[in-house]
Amino acid sequence: MKNCLDCSAKSCRKNGADCFGLKEKSLDVYSSGDNQKTVQNSSVLVDGGRAGELSRFQEVVEFCGLQGYKQIGLAYCFGMESLAQDVREKMEGAGLKIIPARCSMGGVLERDIDPDKTNEVYSCNPAGQAEFLNRHADFVIEMGLCLGHDVIFHQQLKIPFTVLLVKDRVYGHCPLEGIRNYS
Repeated sequence: MKNCLDCSAKSCRKNGADCFGLKEKSLDVYSSGDNQKTVQNSSVLVDGGRAGELSRFQEVVEFCGLQGYKQIGLAYCFGMESLAQDVREKMEGAGLKIIPARCSMGGVLERDIDPDKTNEVYSCNPAGQAEFLNRHADFVIEMGLCLGHDVIFHQQLKIPFTVLLVKDRVYGHCPLEGIRNYS
């Protein structure tokens, strides 16, 4: 199979080559449903020299407004509750309605979801977060879910979402530092 990282021609970027037979299906996706609106609103955030002018947070706030999202779900780790509170206050100040969803919502015991556990500790419940937000939100912002929990959350979520913050306890939630420092 061809490999993008090993390609020196970069023909997809230079002359529109379709090395993997993706163009037709991709164009169908972009023109269906709300995808065209999403494509156009994404362009508003980066075209015309705007790329690099807005922080990720500013982009998310502006994107929500452009898309007309009214109920914004905020899926967050309980360890980031203070930051989630800041996000809620700032987004509500921008006129957005925030629906918070803490990772432990639902009161699920670890032993009830993992047969190897026997303790009485309450677990994170990414499936519950997704179910709750599927019912109540138009769009979801994910903030700091643990690895694995985020995978389950993404698999269960049936509405558009973006990731605002990826948890990296070693590098202050900046995974790029982990890549730079990997040995």
